[in-house]
Amino acid sequence: MKPMPKHDGRNSAARMAGLAFLLAAGAASPGLAADASSPAAPAASALDTASQTVGAAAQSLYQGGSWAFWSVADKAASFYSGVGQALYETSYMIGINSTPLERADFVDSIADLPKGTDPNPPAAKTLPAAVPPPPTVATAAPPPPSDESAETTALKPIEPGLLANLLYDRSARNPDGSYFVPKSLQRMFELRTQRLSETEVRAGIKLNGRIIPDPQAHGQVEAGLLGRIEPPETGMPVLGDAVSKGQVLGYVVPVVGVVDRSQVRREVARLTHEIRQTAESIEMMKQFSFVPFREGKIIQMEIRLDGLRQERAALLPMLKTQEFLRSPIDGVIASTTAVAGRVAQPGEMVFDIVNPKRLWVEATVPDPMIASEAAPGTTATARTPEGQTLNVTYVGSGPAVRQQSTPMLFRIDNPPKGLRVGRPAAILLRGEHHTQRGMPTPRAAISVGADGLQQVWEQTDAETFVPHAVQTQDIDAQTVLILNGVKEGARIVVRGISLMAQVQ
Repeated sequence: MKPMPKHDGRNSAARMAGLAFLLAAGAASPGLAADASSPAAPAASALDTASQTVGAAAQSLYQGGSWAFWSVADKAASFYSGVGQALYETSYMIGINSTPLERADFVDSIADLPKGTDPNPPAAKTLPAAVPPPPTVATAAPPPPSDESAETTALKPIEPGLLANLLYDRSARNPDGSYFVPKSLQRMFELRTQRLSETEVRAGIKLNGRIIPDPQAHGQVEAGLLGRIEPPETGMPVLGDAVSKGQVLGYVVPVVGVVDRSQVRREVARLTHEIRQTAESIEMMKQFSFVPFREGKIIQMEIRLDGLRQERAALLPMLKTQEFLRSPIDGVIASTTAVAGRVAQPGEMVFDIVNPKRLWVEATVPDPMIASEAAPGTTATARTPEGQTLNVTYVGSGPAVRQQSTPMLFRIDNPPKGLRVGRPAAILLRGEHHTQRGMPTPRAAISVGADGLQQVWEQTDAETFVPHAVQTQDIDAQTVLILNGVKEGARIVVRGISLMAQVQ
């Protein structure tokens, strides 16, 4: 039996240092790992396997994280570059960016040929033998272009407005006076056209008038005595408030001093006493038949009794505590002068009430024959300065003349909302016996040019329009008659005419 070898401390320290090196590097020598003669071989093998597994996982994690980071960074850089390019191009299109564009050098293949040679030499001409060639005069060769001239002949940067014209169609004025309007602008303006056809229509008569309230639906509230205006419990109505018939709008408290009120009361008491005495005297006189001049005396006393009663009736309102201001109709407050505490004079208008659903138009006619030929119930059209079209019915006219004109009344059928009393309105009444030949067209097709003349826009081609000055006559509130200025069969613009004026 051999003796057990002694433990060597230096060998154990060397083995531990080698094991630490393998764990730090992640790779070990197979020969050392498989050393079966060492008592620490199983532990070294397990540590080696664990270190390899941890190293592989760390390497995979590092590679995956690096790939994800650089992928996100690449996408962000692409997005930033695209947004920057879009903003850069948009600023050029709208003319904000004035930075010149970078242009690549233009390479011409002809410039590579040797100097003095022509790429397409002309055919050689044979001169007559008898004619000698002219003597050649020595001329100085042109100097080579300098650097400054080369810089001046370089291409200039493209203007931003030209880039915008390349992307968008724009209207322009042609040399012949017509206007080029591309289809894109026509669709944007929503242009609509219509062909003109000549016909014969009844001539229209234009009457100038103004909107007035219906006399049967118009009321004014006035103060009947001198007094101070007081509001009711519900408050003082203001402009635009709807009121009903019989509604109390306010009160008028008589303004009388203490001394004046006492005198009025004393005078009323005296008149009342005299009225009673006179009435009793009349009754007693009627009971006696043999009184001289009995009938005459009775008549004189009756006249005196009436006078006394009238005097008392004139003084009694001054003793009233207040006067009620009531609405006479259903309607809307059109105007008011009512202010709490203001003193109103007798007969002063405090409230003006109008029913907005019942309005008329009062027109003045210089020719009385027009009023005499119009029959009550005749329908017509009216037009306000705002462009509202109203259907009206003729009511009648009076025999009186006002300022050398005959007034005519027209009732508005179903007045639109927002119609104001006092606004001007033009009545277009068709004549019964007069006719006119022309080309009817919608009123929206007529515009006013820069020179103040009426004009229409004729479409001569798919994208070409020409303005024409025309003479028109009113037919009704929506149609006019073109008398001259454009030929029959012309296609004119009937919608979007205001935008065409901006093109002009």
